[in-house]
Amino acid sequence: MTTLGKPKYHRQRFLLVLLELAGGLLSKIDLQKLLFLWQQETHSLNYDFVPYHYGCYSFQAHSDAVLLESRGWLKTEGKDIRLVKNPSGMTIDEGDLVEGFVKKYKDYRGTKLIRHVYGQYPYYAINSRVAEEILDASSYEKVLQAKNNLWVETEELFTIGYEGLSFEKYANQLIRRNVRLLCDVRRNPLSMKFGFSKGNLSAQLPKLGIKYLHIPELGIQSEYRKNLETESDYKELFETYKKSLLQKKESLETLGRVLDRHKRVALTCFEKRPESCHRNCISEYMEGARDIKAVHL
Repeated sequence: MTTLGKPKYHRQRFLLVLLELAGGLLSKIDLQKLLFLWQQETHSLNYDFVPYHYGCYSFQAHSDAVLLESRGWLKTEGKDIRLVKNPSGMTIDEGDLVEGFVKKYKDYRGTKLIRHVYGQYPYYAINSRVAEEILDASSYEKVLQAKNNLWVETEELFTIGYEGLSFEKYANQLIRRNVRLLCDVRRNPLSMKFGFSKGNLSAQLPKLGIKYLHIPELGIQSEYRKNLETESDYKELFETYKKSLLQKKESLETLGRVLDRHKRVALTCFEKRPESCHRNCISEYMEGARDIKAVHL
């Protein structure tokens, strides 16, 4: 085990301080729930969350805990996380507020804490494996209603870029629109940004009820993206790309079959603005080929 210096990111230092103030030992589920409540009550930018198997869950928080354990700060003991190295002297701006927050929820652990979160934030319980078991009829009905509110059957094509989004915020946009399949149209589906490489998307999205498909043939080769500086540069690139779609019939037919089968499909790439991304060219093609109007998220 390698011990390094102070954690680089504020969110990681916050996680350690929260764990210390909570007594130095929390279950993994309780830690996730407390981080979530802090985010909801203070609008903190530390972590975002998705509705997962036991309610609100942050993949980034889990990844940070794994990293902090590798650096000697934490130790996983079965379903619990124990603080190994005391973060005393590690300051965070929210110090006094965190103390008050921990005192507020000091008696909320395990089922009581989960029940509280589900009752207050039913959307985050829509994928829960235990909601029906632990909630009263009224609270569980709110969870079912939150789930039913998302259920849309009409065919719809979305496009979404992950620029500026956490994986959790990105996934929530898909979940809230009942997207059934994400179609990755990057040529090379790798990213330095947490959560957005093909390996993670193909592993984590199905756990949230969203299938993943990569169609690299619809991507643009990286060398063609170099030296794009002006609007005219992008316009020229996309005009060339639109012409190339005529040679991508098989891939476009695959996309059409995906729409026929899954009804609610999202095309994804990096850029936030669809006008700056080739996914816009693909969606325009599909609009012309089918009676469908693309929605840009």
